[in-house]
Amino acid sequence: MANPDREDFRTPEDFEEAERSRARDEAVLGADGGPDDPEASRAAEGLAVSDREAANYREHVERGAHQQGEGAPVV
Repeated sequence: MANPDREDFRTPEDFEEAERSRARDEAVLGADGGPDDPEASRAAEGLAVSDREAANYREHVERGAHQQGEGAPVV
């Protein structure tokens, strides 16, 4: 999902390439997305973490995004 505070720099071609890439990934023979466990999903609803854990998670996500070149300023 695009951040509403930043301009979305992706072009229609970017979205098409992402869709082609997703389709290639899903077409791999023997690929398994893992089990779909509705009971585990229900159990996970409402779980929470401490403020410190949430801050650490945000830091890791932001660091990873910068390492992947995401979040670059719009020029």
